[in-house]
Amino acid sequence: MKKKIVQDVIPPKKTIRNVELLYRAKRSEKIPKEVVKQNIPVIPEVSESNSTSNTETFSETENFSYKYEYDEPVRHSKKILYVSVVLFVLALSFGISALFKSAEIRIIPRSEISSIDENFKALKNLSTNGLGFQTVTTTKDIEKTVSATDEEQVEKKAIGKIVVYNNYSVQPQALVKTTRFETPDGLVFRTVEDITVPGIQIKSDKAVAGSIEVGVEADKPGPKYNIGLKDFSIAGFKGTPKYTKIYGRSRTEMSGGFVGTQKTVSKETINKIDEEIKELLKTSLSKDIISQIPENFVLYQNSTSFKFEPITQINVTTEESGTTNTIILKKKGSISAIIFDKGSLSRAIVSKILPDVASDIIKITNLESLNFTFQSETQFNPNTDTFLNFNLKGEANFQWVFDENKLKFELLGMSKNNAITIISKYDTIKEAKIETHPFWNKTIPKDSNKVTLINTLAK
Repeated sequence: MKKKIVQDVIPPKKTIRNVELLYRAKRSEKIPKEVVKQNIPVIPEVSESNSTSNTETFSETENFSYKYEYDEPVRHSKKILYVSVVLFVLALSFGISALFKSAEIRIIPRSEISSIDENFKALKNLSTNGLGFQTVTTTKDIEKTVSATDEEQVEKKAIGKIVVYNNYSVQPQALVKTTRFETPDGLVFRTVEDITVPGIQIKSDKAVAGSIEVGVEADKPGPKYNIGLKDFSIAGFKGTPKYTKIYGRSRTEMSGGFVGTQKTVSKETINKIDEEIKELLKTSLSKDIISQIPENFVLYQNSTSFKFEPITQINVTTEESGTTNTIILKKKGSISAIIFDKGSLSRAIVSKILPDVASDIIKITNLESLNFTFQSETQFNPNTDTFLNFNLKGEANFQWVFDENKLKFELLGMSKNNAITIISKYDTIKEAKIETHPFWNKTIPKDSNKVTLINTLAK
């Protein structure tokens, strides 16, 4: 059968991988061994002088110079990229820092130091305009146990406390020390100090008798005067209208009356312990009363006064033997102090020392350091006296007050220059310094939470 040549011939399979690559060699270049081994066709570089000549045949091992021409890739400069990155970082930093804008405004208020040596008059419990004062009092007792080593014949008077009432007049009633108060049974007790009973007072539209507490002791020693709570009349007022209107009532039971032999301690020991307890009471009472003073009040140490009751003895009897081996020495004391409202006292001082600026709001930052003395020669009684004359002396530090919240609100959103102009209009401000953040920011933020105003003289 006759073959169909066109049909039976299978064309060879070719791919791009089967195509031999030509090697263009330079004239001065030696053909690499790899090219020779792989039998790669070599195309020699043809000079212009030979461009018109016939094609020549070259041996694979011959050394010719060839030049391979191709398009070099374009390399862009990296400078533009670096500049772009830097600008982007700066812009990003600027945007982030703008979110953290803040300002600090430091204000130095106007201030002045002046000497003061002035007399003042204050009214007790004054609640309106003017200078007033208040009194605070606290009490405490301290006891000490000692061994009973001595024995002596003892005659002791019963002691206790009563409250004296004045329901007779609005005028105070003075009673001297040893005034006799008598029980319905005829037992007489005498006051241990001078007192002044306040007059009738009006409270809640009702008349209330004035009253004061005082210590009393029995007229005579002995256990007969150890009594419970009783009513008392003043023997000296008998036969007058005051007899039933000025009277006393027991505050405590009367106790301590004794006549006989008992264990005791020597008088020298009692006197020594009495002084020790008194000093302890002064220290403790001073601390206690200072802790009670409100922050806006001032207390002067020279205005305080102490009062101490006589030391008492309490015999400790052993239950088994019924004898006294130890004695408790007990002493009670109280302290009274005068306090002033700082604002009222500052205004009173300013009106005398700086009358031209009395309308300004000025405070005295060192009120506590001024020296306080009573002006009156008579002893001041904090329980009964309603007027107080005193003197203040020293170097007073005056500081003008400005409305910090108002000023801060006015400065929000202002440039630093405009803010300084606004602050300069305040007569109460001596100097101001404004710092804004970041460093390039020259404006105070509008958000008050990002603005800090500092009064450099504030305490």
